[in-house]
Amino acid sequence: MNASEAAKNINEAYGDGTSDARTARRWFAKFNSGEETLEDKPRSGRPTVLDEGDLQAALDAEPSSSTRELGTELGVSHMTVWNYLKQLDFVHKKPRQDPHELTEAQAAKRVEICRQLLNNPLNDRFWKRIVTCDEKWVFLVNPDRSKRWVPKGDNPTSVARLNRFDKKVMISVWWNVDGIVHFELVPEGKAVNAELYTEQLDRVYEAMRQKYPTLISRKRALLQQDNAPAHRAKKTQGKIAELDGIEVLPHPAYSPDLAPSDYGLFSLYETLFAWTPL
Repeated sequence: MNASEAAKNINEAYGDGTSDARTARRWFAKFNSGEETLEDKPRSGRPTVLDEGDLQAALDAEPSSSTRELGTELGVSHMTVWNYLKQLDFVHKKPRQDPHELTEAQAAKRVEICRQLLNNPLNDRFWKRIVTCDEKWVFLVNPDRSKRWVPKGDNPTSVARLNRFDKKVMISVWWNVDGIVHFELVPEGKAVNAELYTEQLDRVYEAMRQKYPTLISRKRALLQQDNAPAHRAKKTQGKIAELDGIEVLPHPAYSPDLAPSDYGLFSLYETLFAWTPL
């Protein structure tokens, strides 16, 4: 067996990229010279081992540090830092930008509402009571941009980039753990204001009364909505008070992470709605 065959066998056993022919040839040369130890020889240069506690402390002090900055601080190479971060399942991500800097009063209110939400019984019986809603712009022509398997060295067929001024429609969706409760395409030229939203709530209420009569009759339905102006309007609050059997879950200000539509709904249904005939 030669070095190339050995490298091929190693990659078949442990995965592509584990070794290459050049590395295998160097091993063969060492073994042929009578050197059979697998221990690294003492050498000058930076160590390849670092203390995970020191690495964590450096990240806690400055999470935005680059691997080179961390390597300089910890006395190791930046590749050593990168390998440790990979083993610890760290990824390098930009922080999410909140749309607004909260005042002290808003931050305190947010904490208060979150604690209030956590006091609910967090079980299936609670989740099944919740109906959440959101709106989204959907392009009528929505090219498939999912990843494709292609031969190595080839590129997938390109698709046209969406222009934000292309033809699109806004969709309003209400859904729960079972799926879609009600959806509407907003008429062209109309905005989701308090007047339209209260009309939509009437239709949502009727859909819930037909699909979940027990939930409505026992006054157990929970509506989760964000703090959009149409949702906070006095007219909307009055309409919700008229809808017997529905209670609104409090929503902390500027908390997009607590509105699950973008994660659990639109990523799945966007293409479906994009091709729905008008």
